[in-house]
Amino acid sequence: MGMAIVLFHLVKRFGSQLISYRILLSIVTLVFALVYLPKPFHLIGLILYLYACLGGLRKWYEGQNIIFPMLLLALPMLFMKYFSIVSFTDDNWWKNTPGIFQITGISYMVFRAIGLYIDERSKPGKINFIDFFNFASFVPTLLIGPLDRFHRFTNDVKNGYQNMTSALTYQGWNNLLMGLLYKFILAEAIHRLVLVHLIDDGSLVYHMSYMYTYLLYLYFDFAGYSLLAIAFGNFIGIHVPINFDKPFLAVNPKEFWKKWHKSLGDWLNDYFFKPLFMHFTKKKWGTSIRRQNSALFLTFALMGFWNGFELHYIISGMLFGVYSVIHNYYFYQCKKQKRDVVFGKLNERWIRIISIVIMFHAVAFAIYIFSGKLF
Repeated sequence: MGMAIVLFHLVKRFGSQLISYRILLSIVTLVFALVYLPKPFHLIGLILYLYACLGGLRKWYEGQNIIFPMLLLALPMLFMKYFSIVSFTDDNWWKNTPGIFQITGISYMVFRAIGLYIDERSKPGKINFIDFFNFASFVPTLLIGPLDRFHRFTNDVKNGYQNMTSALTYQGWNNLLMGLLYKFILAEAIHRLVLVHLIDDGSLVYHMSYMYTYLLYLYFDFAGYSLLAIAFGNFIGIHVPINFDKPFLAVNPKEFWKKWHKSLGDWLNDYFFKPLFMHFTKKKWGTSIRRQNSALFLTFALMGFWNGFELHYIISGMLFGVYSVIHNYYFYQCKKQKRDVVFGKLNERWIRIISIVIMFHAVAFAIYIFSGKLF
């Protein structure tokens, strides 16, 4: 990655008139995939499949229902999730099939393609393959995000050399140092000094210890990687979206998902919750609060399935859905009755403190289920 950053800055200084930023980015990405990724041709095949689907859907599919396009684009990811829970024996003629769909970054590439289709489906013109290739396979965010939007990303690519300023480079150094601290010092320390030494004796003390320790480990590991991805983007003129912002100070589920994996929360809100809620509204299904809560629960259930088809992922996602439904109904009742139906006239400062404590423990439990340690 460091050599690629140096290359971008050298070309900016000496060869920006000879090779455009978008072409340079595509060449660097392709070389990285061929040299460092375990299945580069599988990745290229996935990108070709997604691009062909986007072109075919925009050209021939005229329906308003977006379920079919979403399923078509998600098909490789669904196969990968399904095969991860299926047992194979040497007698199965299709025993090697799962390997076809084990592709680095498949979930993020699929979600980017779905978002792109929804944003562009009513617009004329063809999506340029190089632009799509750069967007879908942007190396720093390939493994675990953050999720980006096509127009925001391509605008950065369009102004790539101009974006490579000293101010953004300085910002990149700050993000790099913080990312290294989070991922390789704090997360590693928690893992090596605590997690690996916890003995599963089935006691409540073990489960509580693992639950809170794993939550902190996951946060520093995930937030650290996100900061590194943002830093490498900064170094080459790309403003990668912020993914984490003090999530443990959130007072409710809605605020939590604006602070924890924000890019995924925004994606689910824009491309699943809102269309689903509008569909329920169009069909005049139930009351407004019932439509909101149903769409909320299904959105977080989808998040669970997106993480994997294993039971602990699904239940964890659904539990976050339950949290969101409870808070949404609480907010609805407060608005309806014009008073706080739970805290009454308690001081706002204490309400905030109590809410943060409740949310922190609720998140810890849901993430513990996500870890797969409970069952």
